[in-house]
Amino acid sequence: MPKVGRNDPCPCGSGKKFKKCCGKEANEPAAAEGKDGGVGKAVLWLTSRHATAVKTSIAVMLNEDLDKEEQPRLHELDEHAWEGVQINAMEWLLAEGSIAVKGAQRNVAELLLGPGGPSFTPGQRSWIEQLRRQPLRLYDITEVLPGAGMRLCDALDTEAAPVMVYEKSGSEHAQVGNLIGVRIMEVDGHHEISGSAYPFSRLMNASLLAQLHAVVEDAAVQGEKLSHILSAIIRRCWIAQYARPLPLPTVIDSHSGDPILLITDHYRVKNWDDLAVALATQSDIEGGRASGWARLFDCTDGQTRQSVSINLGKSEDRIELFYKTQNYADQGRPWFEALAGKSVEFAGRVLSDPRSAMKNRPAGKPGSSATTVPNLPPEVLAEAIENALRRSYANWSDVPIPALGGKTPRQALATATGRERVRGLLRSYEAGEKVQAAQQGRREISYAFLWEALGLDRAAE
Repeated sequence: MPKVGRNDPCPCGSGKKFKKCCGKEANEPAAAEGKDGGVGKAVLWLTSRHATAVKTSIAVMLNEDLDKEEQPRLHELDEHAWEGVQINAMEWLLAEGSIAVKGAQRNVAELLLGPGGPSFTPGQRSWIEQLRRQPLRLYDITEVLPGAGMRLCDALDTEAAPVMVYEKSGSEHAQVGNLIGVRIMEVDGHHEISGSAYPFSRLMNASLLAQLHAVVEDAAVQGEKLSHILSAIIRRCWIAQYARPLPLPTVIDSHSGDPILLITDHYRVKNWDDLAVALATQSDIEGGRASGWARLFDCTDGQTRQSVSINLGKSEDRIELFYKTQNYADQGRPWFEALAGKSVEFAGRVLSDPRSAMKNRPAGKPGSSATTVPNLPPEVLAEAIENALRRSYANWSDVPIPALGGKTPRQALATATGRERVRGLLRSYEAGEKVQAAQQGRREISYAFLWEALGLDRAAE
């Protein structure tokens, strides 16, 4: 076996020095004694004997779901991204892949661990064996301890116990609420990530989860076959993020099933007293002039929802009626105008498709909302958003949520697994609010009211 120096390019093709890539394990201080160097030794053995077969197998895997226009885009990635692609590809080869040897396809792990393979130490051999055994799975990140680790919950098995994994470098950039594909390894009584990681943009979540759930629900796919198919979907979707535009999700109203459209009808108020009296006659209206009104309706699932919110406008003589679907707006406008009569005058409708809003965001500003945030003083804006959040989440504790396996947050608290998933959701809301507040130049809105509604102590959690 030719010797590769620590400062030589890694034979896996990542472009990194060997000592910074396959010459070491991704997880450092807590790694089991003796397994260090096992991956590097395996890569050297493979590339010194089957270099062409290794390159061919990896190239086929990377390009199998890409068309001719998409394939070159992988090679246009910056150094850091290309390095990640190569590291993930090499680990896939060691754990699941096969190569052509003398005209026949041979499982790489069997080649490495069988007669004539590398001279692994017991710890190195154990690591390669475990790498082959542990499946690549998709997880929700529910907690991040930067520089130390992450708490992960299986994204498909909502009854699976959460796992705290040691991960020094990856935890510096991980975000609560995101999905990540990893192999979880057991090392000296704790858990680590094997070395590769498949982080996903949230724009991929819906299509990725739909593909995975479709396979899991297929009774004909079980055992090792299921694991390999799930792994392939995770890999293909992760690679696709680099080669094609991210899908813009269609946002659906959970109750009606209609696409969500942000529809605002603007009115000039000609007589506030007459308007207030008219609204007060309706048993399904709650609120008042100080904070606005909402029209409520009872649903078959026992929940109470809004069909329209009537908010104070930017001027003293203006109100804005907000609907979240076209159907609500089509029914709401004639109802409101018949009720309000001459106390108001229609001034126009503004309609925004969330997909278009995401598509038209300024380049380089993925979270920018400068075109849609009202020109209000920071504290006024914060108060308006806080009021809207409290109305929107008024029944959150008792609304079934897919991420909780169809349970309500209150129901999910009955188990330790469900409790962690609920905490993960709340932490993701807080993380998103922190970003939005910074972008909009206002104070952060506290989600403490949701923690309190469930009887959870935020400080203790």
